[in-house]
Amino acid sequence: MRLFIAFTVPQNVITCVNQAQEQVKQVLRADRWQPTKNLHITLHFLGEIDEGLLPEIIRDMEMVCSIIKPFTLSLGRFGVFPEKGNPRVLWIGLKGNQEVMQQLHLLLGKRLERHQEIMIDKRSYHPHITLARGPETKEQASLPLADWSHRFLPEYHPSWKVEEIILFRSELLPTGAVHTPLHTSKLGDTTNL
Repeated sequence: MRLFIAFTVPQNVITCVNQAQEQVKQVLRADRWQPTKNLHITLHFLGEIDEGLLPEIIRDMEMVCSIIKPFTLSLGRFGVFPEKGNPRVLWIGLKGNQEVMQQLHLLLGKRLERHQEIMIDKRSYHPHITLARGPETKEQASLPLADWSHRFLPEYHPSWKVEEIILFRSELLPTGAVHTPLHTSKLGDTTNL
């Protein structure tokens, strides 16, 4: 099973991201645009995992969520990976309670890396919402990210409260990725320990 742990964004934020994405499409071409039905913020990509490990992963999620309280986020600015050279991913970053989100990412990673089958990404965590893969400006110039953040994102950035994390199965089909939720853990919930 190809798995990842993430949290989703509410409809008003999806609408805002979709509007920004549609405007960027007017000035940018890309190998692949992220469909709005798949918008999420990844905490950890687990890769191909044996189904027998699911109970342990769920236990890890429950344990970490029991000590992390819900927190608030809002949309940030446009960015790319990598920051230098040819960009491979165009995204919108996040503002808000970054400290709690980083703590959630770190603690969950510490729990998950105890399993030999799971390889945790050790790079610095930059939470984001992916918009496109293989972005390339029509003018072949560098991406004017600061200008896009000013022009294509609303002055008022919608905020939302993150209250749960979700374990997803990702199936790569010819029509695109299908993400199926397998388990949801509530932040601040100690009833499942």
